[in-house]
Amino acid sequence: MEAENIQRQVIDSTEEAIQTWAFVEIFGHHKVAGRLSTRKLGTSVMFQIDVPKDAAEFSHSELYGPASIFSIKPTTEDWCRRWAKAAKAYDHAPLPYIPEASKQIEEGFEDEKEDQ
Repeated sequence: MEAENIQRQVIDSTEEAIQTWAFVEIFGHHKVAGRLSTRKLGTSVMFQIDVPKDAAEFSHSELYGPASIFSIKPTTEDWCRRWAKAAKAYDHAPLPYIPEASKQIEEGFEDEKEDQ
């Protein structure tokens, strides 16, 4: 049964449009799990990710261009809903890199410059 479930998650490479549940990494930093589909907007194709809110609803949708996608990992609806619930419980984003306060120049360094 497990192998049967995995088999259904394989994306057919001959299809033009994608319709699957997936774990998506954007630029290798941001991660989203949800229902993945393709959208044609004018002459461009974008990926739409419908992010689950609970067992039956979606909280929001996100659209990404193909160049921003680092990886797409097809998975199950149940897994995506559990991941979204866990991500929501982790309610703080990591802080960006903030360098330490600038340090004072050590004594003696200025003296060396003056000597030259």
